[in-house]
Order: sequence, then C-alpha cells, then structure tokens
Amino acid sequence: MKSHLGIVAVAVAALVCGLASSQNTPAQDPAAQRADKLEKELAATRLRVEALSAEVADMKKQSTATLAYLESLAKGAGQMASALDESEKAGFTYGLNPDSRHILLRGWREQLSSLQKEVPKAEAPPPDPTSTPAPAKPPAKTPVKATAKSGS
Repeated sequence: MKSHLGIVAVAVAALVCGLASSQNTPAQDPAAQRADKLEKELAATRLRVEALSAEVADMKKQSTATLAYLESLAKGAGQMASALDESEKAGFTYGLNPDSRHILLRGWREQLSSLQKEVPKAEAPPPDPTSTPAPAKPPAKTPVKATAKSGS
C-alpha cells in the first residue's frame, strides 16, 4: 500500500507543479498590451487607406474619362450646329412645308446649345503631398527713405 501511496503522491505533486507553472506566466504590462493593440489598429488602418486610395484612383480615372467624353460631345454638337447652318444656307428650308423644317432646325439648335452649355473642365491636379515643396521666397524689402529735417 505504501508503494501505491508514493506513486499517488508523485502524481499529485507533478499535477500541482504543472498547474502552478501554467498559472505563473508573466502578465504583459499595460503599456505592452496597449502597444500591441495600437499596432493591430495601425495595420488595419493602413489596409483601409490603401483600399480607399485605390478607389479614389479609379474614380479619378472615371472622372477624367467622363470629362473627356463631355468635351467631345460638346465639340460634336458645335460641328452639328455648323452643319445645320450650312444646310439652311444651301436651301434646306425651301420647298414643301418650310415651317416644319424651320421647327426641326430650331429644335436641333436648342438641343445642341444645351449640349455645349456648362461643360465641366478637368481641373489641374493638386500638388503631390509626398513631394517636398519649393522653399518660399522672402518678401522683397523696400528701401526706407530718410526724411530730411529742415532747420530754421
């Protein structure tokens, strides 16, 4: 029986030592925990900024393409207006039912006028924030004129 008691005692001692060593892991100090949390947040924020940057770049491309299309559309409308003027001078409105042709030309001209009105232009790109700006020039100094005192 004593031999069984020794084995049980050794097993219990090993179990207690195992539990004690697993609970004695050194706890991180609050500053280290906060630093780890901030590093994880920074990594997540970087990923989000990269995704938003890609989205902005795509929107800039789309905006540039749209503005080019609108400018092309306005240019085409101007060319069509010139063609209508030439056709009218060449006698398009004469003949049977000339009023309907005048109405048609007026409608086309109004449509073409609206296509050419307030066409947005592409703005100059803003300066790159990653580049270093040129140093500012100091304002020019104006010489100070001495006033002459007159003596009596």
